[in-house]
Amino acid sequence: MGLFSSIRLGSSGAGDYEVERSLKFNADDTVYLERTPSSNGNKRTWTFSTWIKRSKLTALQTFFSAGSNNPDVIIKFTPSDQFEISRYGGGYQTQVTSTHKFRDPSAWYHLVGAVDTTQSTASNRVKMYVNGTQITDFAISSYPSQDYEYPEINDTGFSTKVGKHGSNSQNFDGYMSEVHFIDGLQLTPSSFAETDDVTGEWKPKKYVGSYGTNGFKLTFSDNSGTTATTLGKDSSGNGNNFTPNNFSVAAGVGN
Repeated sequence: MGLFSSIRLGSSGAGDYEVERSLKFNADDTVYLERTPSSNGNKRTWTFSTWIKRSKLTALQTFFSAGSNNPDVIIKFTPSDQFEISRYGGGYQTQVTSTHKFRDPSAWYHLVGAVDTTQSTASNRVKMYVNGTQITDFAISSYPSQDYEYPEINDTGFSTKVGKHGSNSQNFDGYMSEVHFIDGLQLTPSSFAETDDVTGEWKPKKYVGSYGTNGFKLTFSDNSGTTATTLGKDSSGNGNNFTPNNFSVAAGVGN
């Protein structure tokens, strides 16, 4: 079942932007959040940002997806603990996978995937960042063609899921906080976080830009229930709420 954590990702000083809640995803309970867009958005340009803390390693874990079991757009950790953004449909049409492996279960990682297939340079079409630093070493770098449209992203015919693959597999196991999706913009991590002038720590900051048609911000700040207007509420102002599945906010060790 889902578990709220009181971990604060921001500092406690005056004027700092504090993230007061994260949500635990227990893979064995098949917990996830889901929404189907009511209108189509941008299929070429989009950004996903989240703070993430892993509880289980060396397992295929999808933490963002759009589509069905096959085809789908996937952002995940591979079984070798690499960060990957890909689109699968009977085979990989595009697949960008980091060489770096994310194997510290005590760490909070700020992961950003920023896509813009209108870019003329292939490597600029999919950009990946960890804690503010762009990833430049890749185990696989099969970039989308110029002006490629991810068929399932921002599409009324496919659901978007946080914490789960399109099938009942590859479930994420760990914590997530400050989940942003920006429809129509390819952004850098500086839109969502900054370096602390005193400590040198990479920390969250308030995002003040546009979210686009299907953009959303999930903060998990309302633990009064497990509905789309409480736990799954979109805080972007768009009202793109997500339906929680198999979470519990009742008292207890596993809730």
